[in-house]
Amino acid sequence: MEIADFLAAARRQRWLLILVPVLSSIAAVAYSVLSPATYTAQATVISPSLVGTPFSQFSGPQSIDQFVSTFYASTAAPAVIDKTAREAGVSAASLTENVAVTQVGASSNVTLTYSDTDEAKADLVARTLASNALENMYSAQVQVADQQVASAEDALATANQDLQDYLDEIGVGDPSAAYQSALNQVTVLQQTQATFAAQGETESATAMQSFIDVAQERVSDLGASLPEYHALLSARSMATTSYESELTDRRSIHAQATAAAAPGIIATQDIASDKSLMTTIKLTITIFGASLLIAILLVALIEFIAALRRQSSRQTETTASP
Repeated sequence: MEIADFLAAARRQRWLLILVPVLSSIAAVAYSVLSPATYTAQATVISPSLVGTPFSQFSGPQSIDQFVSTFYASTAAPAVIDKTAREAGVSAASLTENVAVTQVGASSNVTLTYSDTDEAKADLVARTLASNALENMYSAQVQVADQQVASAEDALATANQDLQDYLDEIGVGDPSAAYQSALNQVTVLQQTQATFAAQGETESATAMQSFIDVAQERVSDLGASLPEYHALLSARSMATTSYESELTDRRSIHAQATAAAAPGIIATQDIASDKSLMTTIKLTITIFGASLLIAILLVALIEFIAALRRQSSRQTETTASP
């Protein structure tokens, strides 16, 4: 079809070329104005205090990736979804469908967005879900730490009780000190016996032997108790070290959980809306252009069909002529 033919066809079908784009544009404007606006709220987790610190559970060269992936998984955890749905008054399906989590560049900061036709609810859901996801990440660690401290405390109490029971059984408060004291007593008695013997006091020296025998028996009894005593002391020392270590770990984990719940850890931005004059203009221009193209194609198709019919009619007339 030459340009002149196309222009002629355009004149014949001008109402089609005018009405299709105009009506489509009117429909686009009406849709943009009448349809409810969608609001997108954004909550950003500012995480430097949670990643790479000396006692953080997210440390080492992969700490950033670990934190981001763990947060992403936490936002989709059924427990987090259900809790957020109850607190924010939305359905679990809405949370699953309208939430997006993205990493901010190469940093450990993470942005969570939620879209809703209710502006206030969009903001509430974004903040609540981010907060619940962080809480979920650290609550399990806190529970484990508390359980480990309780277990270590029980072990220490058992070690102390075992030691005390043994001391009560042998009737000595400090076997090591008592053993050393008994040794010293034997030495003193032996020295006294030797002095009597040197002075020719044979009877006194002989009498001292019974005291020495009693003291040596005492040394023997106390010496027999030392291995068990030292083993119980060692067990208590190990239990004490373990308890103190678990306390240190728990303090660190609780500090991380506290940091994750700090007010400034989640930052919110201005809520974006898909309704604006510029958005409506862009949509109208796009629809107008697309509908104009469709109208042109319709005109071309109509003219092509008309040309085929005219050609068929001429062929029929030629065939019918004698």
